[in-house]
Amino acid sequence: MDPAPLAPALTFLERGQDRGALALLQTPREGAEEAERLALLGFLRLRQGDPGSYRALVLEAARRAQTHLTLYHLGLALPPHQGLPALEEAFQRAADPKAKALLARALARTLRRLGRFREALAYAALARLQSPSPYAALEWAWLSLLAEEEPPLPHLLRLAEPLALEEGPALYARFLMAHLRLLQGEEGAAQAYFQKAVAEAPPASLPYLAPAGVRLLRAEALPLLQAARPWAREGLPKALLDLAFGLLQEERERVAQTLPLLLEEAAEEALRALLFLGTEHPLLGALSSRGLRTLWREGPKAPYLWALGGPPRLGEAPLSLRQAEALALLLAHPEGLSGEALSEALYGEAHLGAVRMEVARLRARGLPVGSRPYRLEGPLGADFLDLRAALGRGDLKGALALYRGPLLPESTAPGVEALRADLEEALKAAVLARGGADLLFLLAERLGEDLEVWEALLEALPPEDPRRPIARARVARLRREWGL
Repeated sequence: MDPAPLAPALTFLERGQDRGALALLQTPREGAEEAERLALLGFLRLRQGDPGSYRALVLEAARRAQTHLTLYHLGLALPPHQGLPALEEAFQRAADPKAKALLARALARTLRRLGRFREALAYAALARLQSPSPYAALEWAWLSLLAEEEPPLPHLLRLAEPLALEEGPALYARFLMAHLRLLQGEEGAAQAYFQKAVAEAPPASLPYLAPAGVRLLRAEALPLLQAARPWAREGLPKALLDLAFGLLQEERERVAQTLPLLLEEAAEEALRALLFLGTEHPLLGALSSRGLRTLWREGPKAPYLWALGGPPRLGEAPLSLRQAEALALLLAHPEGLSGEALSEALYGEAHLGAVRMEVARLRARGLPVGSRPYRLEGPLGADFLDLRAALGRGDLKGALALYRGPLLPESTAPGVEALRADLEEALKAAVLARGGADLLFLLAERLGEDLEVWEALLEALPPEDPRRPIARARVARLRREWGL
């Protein structure tokens, strides 16, 4: 679609000139232009503090037409699990580099809220490359802290410190600077940056700062939490404030009660809760060791293989692909594998010397691998085993929460490829057979481009469901791509 008719209104919105934008958006239009006009009117309502009207208007806009602009606003208006596919579809449809950059930043922010930090980092890097802005730079820097060991702290400090003085991004920059200074061991400077951010923050944002305040201010966080009370009566703000009080007062039950909502809408704060409780969860596998220190003092202790989705890790330590392949195969065969069987599963042929070398490397990491046959002789957990167990007991929602992506997606080892296919097929078959619309939506989002699942979801969603425009747009595009 030619964006020219609405371009002046978009320019006013970008400059914060809401009255000028509103004047241009009063006249009804036809077709897709009318849908986009409704979406922008909804965005104005959001700026005025009316998220309910924003959601209602963008739902109507997306029902009328699925353009990258209507899908973008639908993705922002919905909770992150529901909004992510709309943003992905909008990103696919956008052609203008500026629009691509805006959508990349929205995807980075949404994936961060879901705890998918490495995917979020890739989109943040793209947004920063295509359309540099302070907000894109700060999003990239924060995700670099959570997901990676690099870039070095001095580089991030040089990026964030000047932005802490600028009017627009100052709050976010000071929040970031507080964590950076804490990582450098400068606790006083960290507290000063955070207190400055709190002093200048809009009151409604105080519940969102409260959990980090406990980490950064420690016992001195109580005044912040008390000031946040009037702005945290329900929903996510209340859960965030309850988490902060639970952390401050070391009330494990109160912290645990916040987890269901936080896991759906605010993964970083869910991670603070999980780290405090010492509870294993797939989200924890996305954090680097520096990310753990950024959020809390220490991470999970038990050895655990993270093999679904991103790069493999043993606990928080990176693991080479070949070692991860060998470990996954041994975990999948607790009865053990002969040298020949393990070699065939890893290399597709007999290569006993290489197998012995990989086993020696696993032992060097402290893993108890026995011989004749090769087998694990000590307890070790893994995300893909927990997923299989969840499927076995019929816990489809739990299985989908664990499925962050394919098993060792970079692996071409025959045994791993077979495990990967079996796992995905079992998950897909179970959800298609027994899952309702909510679980189908989660599966469609996890698998991304599976036409069969998106068609099943479209059939299951009632006409008034806000996810229906997303499913219809995805089905239409996939059918076009498949020539159907």
